[in-house]
Amino acid sequence: MSNKLNELAGFASNLPGYSVKLLKIGDAAVLQSLYEQCTEFALLTDGQPPSPTAAREEFDAVPDGKTTEDKYIVGLFDPKHELIGMIESIRHYPDNQTWWLGLMMLSPQQRGQGLGSEFYQAFENWVSAQGVKQVSLSVIEVNELGLQFWKSLGFEVIRKTEPRQFGNKIHAVYVMSRPVAAMV
Repeated sequence: MSNKLNELAGFASNLPGYSVKLLKIGDAAVLQSLYEQCTEFALLTDGQPPSPTAAREEFDAVPDGKTTEDKYIVGLFDPKHELIGMIESIRHYPDNQTWWLGLMMLSPQQRGQGLGSEFYQAFENWVSAQGVKQVSLSVIEVNELGLQFWKSLGFEVIRKTEPRQFGNKIHAVYVMSRPVAAMV
């Protein structure tokens, strides 16, 4: 995994005062704290608060055909070195030209200030430098704020899925995609 750490070079260059770190399993407790700060998202999605092992499970959850070596969980730390955000992604999924952004969270106190857009842009710049052509993600239908956020960043809905189970809830999902701007 040390090779992954080197790959984060330049990730936060447009986030002065903030730092990023590739999170590893040893960071599960810190990540769990962020999950618990973002309980409203778990309630919206699953109808229940995050489990006490939600962060730990995040490190091992990968789609079929992928391994944990394809997974990147990048933590965003404020100037006091506290975890305030994260992006979980899978490289080369569902194809070799795409990175899948599985989850992006910001602590509630950090929202509405443009930091989420800056964090995403830093992520996109980073994956662009690796030759990726697009980023894809999904948003549950009832997450209107999330859908608006991703649309504001240029993501377009490419399809809507049939409703499926998420914890105690059932949701249709919008699959969205955005071409990655080439680095100059």
